[in-house]
Amino acid sequence: MNQQITGTWEEFEGWIRRTIGGNFRWKIRPQDTATNREMVADLIKGAMKRNDGTFPEQNSFIERTE
Repeated sequence: MNQQITGTWEEFEGWIRRTIGGNFRWKIRPQDTATNREMVADLIKGAMKRNDGTFPEQNSFIERTE
């Protein structure tokens, strides 16, 4: 995870795609900071944990497009 926090924004978005299993678009795109990346990553991982390992239909920050 550290590489996604310190890498480029494109690498971070690639991590999101791999993690949620598809393309997405931002509902609310956060400012590109390490703190915001950590927050988004934690929210994604937490949502998936609560949803039996799959990305839920509803999310505050991103929307799956596939």
